[in-house]
Amino acid sequence: MWTPRSAGEWLAVALASVASASVIAGLAITGGPGKARDIQQDDARVEAVASTAEALNCYSRGVGPLPDDLKIVRQTIAEPGSPARLADGCGNADWKDDPITGEPFEVRPVDTQHAEICAVFARAGDGTARGYYGYGATYINAETARPEAGQFCYTVNLTAEPG
Repeated sequence: MWTPRSAGEWLAVALASVASASVIAGLAITGGPGKARDIQQDDARVEAVASTAEALNCYSRGVGPLPDDLKIVRQTIAEPGSPARLADGCGNADWKDDPITGEPFEVRPVDTQHAEICAVFARAGDGTARGYYGYGATYINAETARPEAGQFCYTVNLTAEPG
């Protein structure tokens, strides 16, 4: 077994120990790459939810109340010359699916002024905007904290005018 014999060797061992402890402490504090990935994926989900909320708002303001068959809304939003896309501020409206799984979000009309968009999140959220949620964020309650990981539904304001 090797043992340090000089002051220089002791210093090298001490520095290596401090460096190792710093890396371990950093991972413990930040949660490591897994936590960072979860945060990044959840931020991407919120951006996609915000974009879909904008599309729903555009449909509501340009066409009217949401129908029971939301495929109609999705198709209308995809058409560049549709009344939904011609509504004020809606030229780039885009209905998006979950960017991680590729699955559609669960969207439910609530009444003529509100809908819900539900997604499954990896982590609880404190409501702090970390990423760029874009224009559509004005149509959802993006600052609402998610109390736990799992499914969370954002309320969409279908009648709000673009900010």
